[in-house]
Amino acid sequence: MNQTDKLFYILGLILLFSLGLITVLQHTGVLMLTNLGFPCAFRRVTGCCCPGCGGTRAVCALAAGNWKESFLEHPFVPYAAVCFFVFVIRNTPAFFQNRQTGRRTFSVMHFRTAYLYFGIAIILIQWVAKLILL
Repeated sequence: MNQTDKLFYILGLILLFSLGLITVLQHTGVLMLTNLGFPCAFRRVTGCCCPGCGGTRAVCALAAGNWKESFLEHPFVPYAAVCFFVFVIRNTPAFFQNRQTGRRTFSVMHFRTAYLYFGIAIILIQWVAKLILL
């Protein structure tokens, strides 16, 4: 693993722990992520939905285990979740491998900008679709 992959791996584990805690708090009723009361500044100024519109609802649906609803609310959220879980699962053995041998014995998934560009394309396509359909 190179330094960039290690940084993303550690930040990903912190994110995974945080999302797990939020999921537990939401399921127990201590924290409710819906109706946060923050109006969308983009929508207020333009009158149109923003590219991230539906993202919070998609995260809530994903936290509840409803992948289909999450995809319908904002398809980037399940895409990012799948990329994240594949990255963590493929890189965990490499992160903890024996450093003394110097040989890489595990296949790792490296960060590629193509993943980012594909995610941006998903965001833009769903945004244009929502502008046309809504």
